[in-house]
This record gives sequence, structure tokens and C-alpha cells, in this order.
Amino acid sequence: MPCLRTIVLGFLLVLAACSTANVPDGGNDDTAHVDVDRDPQGFEVDPEGFWLKGDLHVHATGASNDTGGDSFPADINAKAQERGLFFVVLTDHSNSTGSDASTRDEDPELFNLGPEFMYWEEAATQTEADVFLLVSGNEISPRHPEEAVAPCGHIGCIPRSLDDFDTDSPFTDRPMGSVTGGEALEQAQARNCFAIVNHPYAFAGWIAYDWSRFDYDGMEVWNGGGGGFDVFDQMSYDAWRCDLLSGRWVVPIGASDNHRVHTEPPGLLLHPALGWPHTAVFAVDKTWPGIIAGLESGHVYLAEGDSRIQIDGYDDKKRRHEGLGTRYLRVRGHLDSRAEDGGTLRIVHATACSDPRPDPTEVPSIEETVLYEETVAAGDFEVVVTIVGDPGVYTTTVLTNPPTIVEGSRYAALSRAIRIP
Repeated sequence: MPCLRTIVLGFLLVLAACSTANVPDGGNDDTAHVDVDRDPQGFEVDPEGFWLKGDLHVHATGASNDTGGDSFPADINAKAQERGLFFVVLTDHSNSTGSDASTRDEDPELFNLGPEFMYWEEAATQTEADVFLLVSGNEISPRHPEEAVAPCGHIGCIPRSLDDFDTDSPFTDRPMGSVTGGEALEQAQARNCFAIVNHPYAFAGWIAYDWSRFDYDGMEVWNGGGGGFDVFDQMSYDAWRCDLLSGRWVVPIGASDNHRVHTEPPGLLLHPALGWPHTAVFAVDKTWPGIIAGLESGHVYLAEGDSRIQIDGYDDKKRRHEGLGTRYLRVRGHLDSRAEDGGTLRIVHATACSDPRPDPTEVPSIEETVLYEETVAAGDFEVVVTIVGDPGVYTTTVLTNPPTIVEGSRYAALSRAIRIP
């Protein structure tokens, strides 16, 4: 009998090994996740946390010299909460364009002296735990002489920590033509900022990015200055996807670039409304460290108004998974009720990029396949598509019209990316 037990046990071990070997990548057998909770559709439930809406590119009177004179931190706080934002980062222009907030004329005697974070203390007093966070950041703003009209770059400096951040040292952004966008980026990184390339492509070429460095943390793929998601935002969006296809990890950002806080939604061309667009960050708690962790993970979506969109991956057993074993893409969202004509929902698989950068005069070109396309009405939507886990970048958007130079897509929403190496 002992011999028989040994034979049976050996046979069972062989069966178990064969069963494990046949499980596809990313899809473990059921015994590995017996306790996975599932929603009514059979998918693993979402992790616990909060979707927190915020604006990461906002200018304040008294620190930036082009705000109209009525955008003080208290006004920004009030408008932000009125519009459902949980956090705002003040990104006032670096010293040489913002030191004298009464004029746009540049004074060489003020170059590279600061101050850079004029509202650091006041932002703290405007913050109410679990209700609203106001943070003082910076937009490092070098540029070329006006006659050059050449890209240089504006870099959003989002403090990673509010406890030990250096608010005293100035940034260097002048004289004109002496500081590249990449050198501004390097300064933001040295200051422990979550560094964002703002409006990398823009109608005003002198605020576009020169692509002199590529190690930024985020890219503003949707800037509010164009009156909705416009053709320059589409260029930035494609540059972001190109970065992901090249192996770089970059977080997409949507931000208003608001200079006049009393502008009503949806805003005007060149005068965007606060929070239009915004970035929603998934965070485990309602703290600044939680928001920064969510940003760094890239768990975001970008939208105007009440629109929202999220994309999630699952394995063949409908467990959350993003990798070669991904078999389901699940898209859930909402189109703002003011989008009276509805919008076009697309799920896209990008596989390759022709990248002319660092030449700032050309735009990356994406090879992509549309996996799903449907016209959706205002309100909630949910779509599930099956995939085989092919490498590439998977994204989803809902746009109310094709982006153009003079008219952007209002009430749109853009998802994060699922990247399969």
C-alpha cells in the first residue's frame, strides 16, 4: 500500500505541474485568488480609494503678471470648490516673468532672484484637510527673444513634499535665449518637483517645448487655452503615446492654465475656466502624499465638466491585470449632460511611432488600430472588449468633435494608458 500511495501522489503532482504550465501569462489558476471579490459583471472589484479632481496649472494675481488682477488664492479656493475640484496647484511664472506682478516688461535687475513660491504660506492657510488642498508650485518659464519665436519650454514644478521643500532658492530662466527647456526641467528635478512639460505644442510657438530633454515625469497633453481638446493637444497626446511606446514612463496631464479665475465654464479661447480641463487622480487617501503617489502611478483621467473615463485591464478570469496576460479591456465613463449631440467613444491600440524629436517643428506619427468605436449619448457608458495581450499602448477617449486649430472638443474625456511591453 505505501507503494500505491507514492504512485498516486506522484501522478497528482504531475497533473498539478501540467495544469500550472498551461495557465497563460498573467492568468493564474483559481486557487491562487480564491478570495477575489467580484462586482455584478463578474470582474474583480475596484481597489478602495478616491478619484480626486485637480488643476495642476493655475496662475494667481500678485505672483504672475498676466492674471487680470483678480485671481488671488482665496478666490481660486472658492471657485475650485464650487467646480468640484479637490486640489489646485498654483504654478506662477518663475522669477524673471513674475517678480514684478504689476508689469509684463522685463527688468534685468530682477533676473534670477526670485521669489518663486510667493503664496506658499497662504496656500497652507487655504487648505482644509479632507475638503480642499491648495499648493504653491511654479512654472519655470525660460524663453527666446521675441523676434526668434522659437520653442523653449515651460516646466510645471509640482512639489512632491510639503514638509521639506526648498521655497527659498530662485530658478534661473534669463536672459532670454540662455536657458533651454531641458535646463529648466533639470532645475525642477533638482528641486524634487514632479516635473511636467506644459503645452509642448502650442499655437504660440515660443511657449512650446524644445525637446532638449526627455526625462520629465508628466506631459500636459491637454491645455485649456485652446477652447477644448484641440489639434495642438492632439499633437501633445501623440507625443505622450510615442514616449510610452519608446519605453519611457510619462503621466498624461490635463490642466486649465487659468489666469482669470472668474472666467465662467466652459471658458473662452485663450481665457480658460478654472478646472477646464482637470486631471482626476486615483488616491488611497485625501492627502497630498496620496495624490502624488497616484500621479506617479499614472492612475488618472483627464476631462472637462462632469465627463469622466477610465480603462482597466483583466486576465482571462476577470481578475485585474495589465500585461501580456490581459484579455479584457473595460471602459467605464460618463459624458457631461451639456454635450447635447453626444460624443464618439474610441478604444485604440497604438503599436509604433515615427518620432522626429528633438526637432520641434515636426510631430510624432502614431501607428494605431481602432479596437472599438461608437457614438454615445450624454450619460453613463460601459464597454468591454477582448484582446490577446499584444504589446503596445491601449487608451480610450470620448470626443464631441474632431479637434481643429480653431475649435476644440468640449466636455471630452481622455483615459490613462495601459502599456503592455
